[in-house]
Amino acid sequence: MASSRKEAATAAYTWTQTYEEFVLRTPLPQGISRRQIKSIVRNKALTLKIGEVVVADGQLHESVSVDNCVWSIEDGMIELILEKSYSGWWEGLIVGEVYIETPKGVKKIEEKSSEKVKAGVAKSSTRKTLEEEGISNPGMTLESSETDDKKSTASTKIGSKGHGEINELGNEGEDISKILEKEKKCKDIFDSLKQSLGIDHEATLNAAFNLMDQWIGNYRMSKIDNLLNNEGLMKLCRTKGGQWKMKAVQMLAFCRWKQFRFRESLNLFYEFQDLAGKSAILLENMGHTHNSLGEHEKAEACFTEALERISKGDRGNKGGLLMGLGVLKKARGDYKGSVKTLLEALQFFKDKYKGIEHSIVAKCHTSVGRSLEALGEIHQAEHHFFEAVRIFWLTCAFSPLTANAAKKLADLKFKLGFVDEAQQLYKQSLQMHVSFDTLDLRALLEIIQLLPELHLDRKFEPYLCEPGLDQYAASLRKLKERIDDEKIPMDGTLAVLFKSMAELSIAGHSYKKLQKNNATNAMEREMAAGLLRNAIEFFKKTEEVDCTQLITQCERLIVAIQPPLS
Repeated sequence: MASSRKEAATAAYTWTQTYEEFVLRTPLPQGISRRQIKSIVRNKALTLKIGEVVVADGQLHESVSVDNCVWSIEDGMIELILEKSYSGWWEGLIVGEVYIETPKGVKKIEEKSSEKVKAGVAKSSTRKTLEEEGISNPGMTLESSETDDKKSTASTKIGSKGHGEINELGNEGEDISKILEKEKKCKDIFDSLKQSLGIDHEATLNAAFNLMDQWIGNYRMSKIDNLLNNEGLMKLCRTKGGQWKMKAVQMLAFCRWKQFRFRESLNLFYEFQDLAGKSAILLENMGHTHNSLGEHEKAEACFTEALERISKGDRGNKGGLLMGLGVLKKARGDYKGSVKTLLEALQFFKDKYKGIEHSIVAKCHTSVGRSLEALGEIHQAEHHFFEAVRIFWLTCAFSPLTANAAKKLADLKFKLGFVDEAQQLYKQSLQMHVSFDTLDLRALLEIIQLLPELHLDRKFEPYLCEPGLDQYAASLRKLKERIDDEKIPMDGTLAVLFKSMAELSIAGHSYKKLQKNNATNAMEREMAAGLLRNAIEFFKKTEEVDCTQLITQCERLIVAIQPPLS
């Protein structure tokens, strides 16, 4: 590789680089407004346009962290800061750029650039501003709001750094093998910098957030929790303040959202708003979170304000807001209106990614499918969930998004009479769910309660390739181990889950088999009895509802599986 420059000048701009970032500078001529400046940053591409003049356009030598790139106007200069995805020296900024080597050339370059920009202003005044077309741009647009000129990193969408939500990397699609490879590379860089420079060095902090960007997308929530809270990164960033506090608050908000801790997530999003100000993207995040909490009026207010901001030039994504409004309409019982809005969102993302498989397209399919099911259009709903599962496997592979879509597709297959396909999808979903970083107890409960009905109804038995319930024993054991190891606190959901797990285990081995005295049966019998005893203990303490019948059922099952007296 050629030797790396620390600074350089071209005919239109100058740049400098540090180990963590690039700073591009070009003059701001008189008469140029902020709305005539357009900066489009993608993962490995950059376009900077002032009026009709293209100042910079091309492929970057390496990748940048799109969400952490900002531009501002400083002392009559446009300054664009690009944060590197990985710390290190680059050979240059844009591939193929031609440098002017004269050290005294910078002032002349800036004057020449200023003249070029002025010449383009008259042309741009007769056209729409580029901001009015911002939503159609395939890459991320970095621009300041008309009402908020703070230089800040705008909040990203929930999950934007990974799968299943909006991301701003352009229409490049997703490749799961590359995603996992990138996660490993980020982890190696972070470990190396932490050991050599310490956790509080800026290079290490940048590497930490690059790594957590990968973890949030790959659903490694416990790893993020551990790094932020147990290893003290959250406290350190709050002490440092500024961008580090903003990054940490935002990251923990995303983490809590994906852990289903929506109230905590919402509080953190509001804290981020106090730090960075309002933006269309942040309002969308808050709208989705209010929706998840059943606060539909607040969700609608957030989505509506976000769309208004986008119409005025704020950076945002119309497709994500349409999805939010579509889900909101479904919650209010307007199923036809929901389908119409969600299909509009689906088409938006299909157009954006131009046929390239992307998880956000799959997520749109799931939302459309749910609303069609509510309308009673089961065949159409099944089609959308089939597409969702197919795309999720290609883009996310082993992910909660894939597992949840597979479970829903199984529900629809079951309704349509495709019993064997439904059973295989339920099993697949269960095996994935018990292995995920964060256990979704409600999703697990739904699957485990459905399986006995599917297997014990004699009319389905001829259609099942794998009729035996004992095929789920390994997943049940793994789930019980996870719950014990993570010390998940007992509540109503977990108590009912324990009872359902015991019933499935007992049905899978049959009473007579479990009553036989051998090591394997003793282990299965003890696990089932232990689950039932834990459930009984919670049911006896519960005062909100009458659990007498549940307690009686659990006690009878314990008696039934005990070996006969010799």
